[in-house]
Amino acid sequence: MNLSLNAQQRSFQAHPFLEKKIGQHFPIENYKNDEGKNFSPTELEGKISLINFWSTNCAPCIEELPYLNKLKEALGTKVNFIAITHDPKEKVDKFLAKHTFNFVHITDSEQELKSYFSLIRNPLNFIIDKNGNVQEITGNIDETKMEQILKILNE
Repeated sequence: MNLSLNAQQRSFQAHPFLEKKIGQHFPIENYKNDEGKNFSPTELEGKISLINFWSTNCAPCIEELPYLNKLKEALGTKVNFIAITHDPKEKVDKFLAKHTFNFVHITDSEQELKSYFSLIRNPLNFIIDKNGNVQEITGNIDETKMEQILKILNE
């Protein structure tokens, strides 16, 4: 699969401070799973991934949940769906008891997020190609972006 990283050929324009992430390996190995173990650097290889950066007290993050869940329903296990937050696991678990959000959740990631982003504004969504590299970056996902996101994730 040959993914073009040319800004004119991408579907979304990222904020200038994020543009340098395009084409770069996403460092999933810096994040920990539920058992507190770091993910493998090859964790995202072989499948396209949608990584959602969010927090439980972010209104736009909550507003995009139905769209994120629709993407997950439409594509199932064909795509990795991962949500990353700085919020503690307990807070996320309480949130998930009240809200449907069918992604794999990585919590307690404040240090990892600070080391990766000079500034993060939630929600933020990364589409990672089958080689584990950042292909697309967009803010919140809504009805206007659904068709394009589905198209990219189906490649």
